[in-house]
Amino acid sequence: MKEKDRKFRYAVLKPLVRRRANVADQEALISAFERIDQLAIGGDLLRQLHEVLNDFHQDKSSKSYGNPDSARKSVALAHALYLSRRISKQEYVFFAVYPVENVFDRRMADGKFENELGPINKAIEKIRKDYGLKSDEYWKVGDGPEKYKQLNKKWEAISEKLFLNTLKEFGLNDLTELNEKDPEEFNRLRERGRRAVAHKDEMSLAIRDIVVRYEEDARRAAEAKAYSAAIISLGASLEGLLLLRCFRSQHKAIRTAKKLPRSKRPRYPEYLTTFTFDNLIQVCLKAGWLPTVSTTYAHYNSAGLANILRELRNYVHPARHAKEKPWSEICERDYNDAYAIYIIMLSKVAGIGRRKIKSVANQALSVDAEKPRD
Repeated sequence: MKEKDRKFRYAVLKPLVRRRANVADQEALISAFERIDQLAIGGDLLRQLHEVLNDFHQDKSSKSYGNPDSARKSVALAHALYLSRRISKQEYVFFAVYPVENVFDRRMADGKFENELGPINKAIEKIRKDYGLKSDEYWKVGDGPEKYKQLNKKWEAISEKLFLNTLKEFGLNDLTELNEKDPEEFNRLRERGRRAVAHKDEMSLAIRDIVVRYEEDARRAAEAKAYSAAIISLGASLEGLLLLRCFRSQHKAIRTAKKLPRSKRPRYPEYLTTFTFDNLIQVCLKAGWLPTVSTTYAHYNSAGLANILRELRNYVHPARHAKEKPWSEICERDYNDAYAIYIIMLSKVAGIGRRKIKSVANQALSVDAEKPRD
């Protein structure tokens, strides 16, 4: 009887979705092990370069600036840190490129590229003198005689080629190729790496950047019909928006958090970055930052709307999804609901004008209403 029951359950509960055949095939498994080995190799390199790490932090004298040997050690360290997953790709680009930039600048200042750039410098200087410019006077970028602009472009092209050769000299072939193929992406990664190193404490600005990136992730996921991923990203964006609102009035947020009932109170009220999604909703509601949203059709509780999106986002937990909505898929309608809630909250938390709130909210709420119901 049990055997028949088992066969019956198997027959009526065959998988509705199946994992792609190549997810765990032999080739994928070998590749996975190779990546795991990188962690161990990177860790071993990092231990070997412990002394270099100390020099990197301690030796800030002028002798080390632009020194090729110091730069090679720093590049090796950056590679080891990246290989062992201690730093992000953006940080790797900055850590690896910055010392090479110093070498390049030092060589430029010492006249090492006189053969390549000397004649162009002389021609540019002659034009400046012919037009009566003093030694400390320059044309604005894009201004000046046509010949001057042409020479500037030529100088920049040669200088860029010399810099790329310097990157290759230090073994950064991957970044050289990236710079050649997509200089905009190279500069974007370098700037993110610089900020990750030099502006770690700019919490509000960093969160704002994260919020926008999650919004973009949600858009891309929705376009690919990956609605679960899209809703998760929207939920993360909303959590970031509420956190930003708390950062705008930190003292009030902390005071408000301490007054919440114990069950709703953050564990560490003094530290905003420890607040959970639910904590943020409760604090913003209590502080008066989530007032009622009114449209032509109804009045909406902002905190209630935020909680709806939070609950949708929480289906990222398989146990919750299986318990509350077993066998159900997150669909386009769910995403449209989540998106409508998000732009309403964005309008409210970001302080967009009242007319725009109504316009955006009504448009969003009518998107799904116009579709035929099942």
